[in-house]
Amino acid sequence: MSDMVINETSQKLDIGGVKLCFKYYGEISDFPTVVFDSGYGCTLNYWSSISAEISNQTRMFIYDRAGIGESESDERPRHSQQIIENLRSLLQKANVSPPYVLVGHSFGGLNVRLYASTYPEEVAGVILLDPCHEDQNRIMVPLFSEEVQAEYYSQFVLEGSIQEIEESFDQARKSKSLGNKPLIVVSGTLQPHHNPKSMSAWIALHKELTKLSTRSKHIIVKNAGHAIHIDQPNVVVDIVKDMLLLCKAQSN
Repeated sequence: MSDMVINETSQKLDIGGVKLCFKYYGEISDFPTVVFDSGYGCTLNYWSSISAEISNQTRMFIYDRAGIGESESDERPRHSQQIIENLRSLLQKANVSPPYVLVGHSFGGLNVRLYASTYPEEVAGVILLDPCHEDQNRIMVPLFSEEVQAEYYSQFVLEGSIQEIEESFDQARKSKSLGNKPLIVVSGTLQPHHNPKSMSAWIALHKELTKLSTRSKHIIVKNAGHAIHIDQPNVVVDIVKDMLLLCKAQSN
């Protein structure tokens, strides 16, 4: 059990040269702590649509990556490998003990995959919400219109350059299988920047991610866009609850 008081007040801890902001709160239960990693450029407040329901079930941990929200910036790289080392240091400093259910949205999906691959003994299950895929720039992005392609590549200024994103993709390619850890991949289809061909490629990439585990499933949410937890929070809450039950059953 954690020695830290669990409440919804944001806190900052120095992980060695940079202070990161986080919240750790919720019901103390037999379920794993749910750790959330946001999409590119998004703060911990990005999870407010589901935080009340999740924290009623178990403890949850949300945080701002370096240079985002209330977290400090430093000179360390912004690729996934550095991000997961920062996160692990923060969890340890905050006395948040494993096992964890890792939930990653978009770019956060790359990060939690790499965390689960690098530290499998700390992870009970993984949920990927409309996650990035390491081959998306090669397979999906060329199918966008020229205007959408330009918008896509121009976004990488908030945290991490396109070069660091590509480094993250390379790191994901080298990551290991999740074995038999429960894995749920979730896709949203109401995304106006997509055309039929690019959306088909996006869904196919997500289906491919299910091969990372022998205990995986793919859920398509037709009435949600890229931010599934904002568009359809109840759906994501139910998915997290299902994952917690899977993890509990597996541990018994």
